[in-house]
Amino acid sequence: MVLVSHIKVHFKYFRVAEDDTISFEFFLLGFIHYKIEVPVVIFQQKLSGISLTTRTELETGGDHSEELLGKQEKRTISSIGEAKNLCHRWWPFFRAIKPDMDYLLAHLSLERFVWKLRIGTGDAAVTGIITGVAWGIMGSITSLFYKKIATNKPEPELQVEPNFKKEVFSTSIDCIFKIRVVNIMVTGIKILQKKVKRRGVNDVVRTSH
Repeated sequence: MVLVSHIKVHFKYFRVAEDDTISFEFFLLGFIHYKIEVPVVIFQQKLSGISLTTRTELETGGDHSEELLGKQEKRTISSIGEAKNLCHRWWPFFRAIKPDMDYLLAHLSLERFVWKLRIGTGDAAVTGIITGVAWGIMGSITSLFYKKIATNKPEPELQVEPNFKKEVFSTSIDCIFKIRVVNIMVTGIKILQKKVKRRGVNDVVRTSH
């Protein structure tokens, strides 16, 4: 029963100036409701490197909402070289799981996709050019995403609002989709197997040295 049931996910992302908010709401069987929120994502470029601060909350939904988890983490990358090494180390794994993510997206049923952008540079001419470029980028990304997911998709709602008088930047994505529990489990098992295999290869390499 549960395996063939759909999990509905409501994903929201907002960015205003330097403040980000990311949230996921999960609905299962009509009454199970969980929310994960990352209300602060701050990138700080300093002499010592780049730091990322996040706070994650997990709470139940409904009239009797209760916070189950509140956690703040801070990760620091001391240099650009370290960032490159990190990407280089994980890139093969990301390439390896691409077919699994494609499988998951192919079984995803989209119900809503809204992407809005407000932008202004203080220069009307530059703002006009950037607005046109933004339309093209948003259209290309949305088209690529829609090609990956299942059929019977709603029309995407894209909006670019230029501000010709002042500097401003804000964007938001509001997306609702559903997917069967069994498809998530199959994808998770495949990714876990590859992660275990990757860890085993790394252990062999360290041992050989």
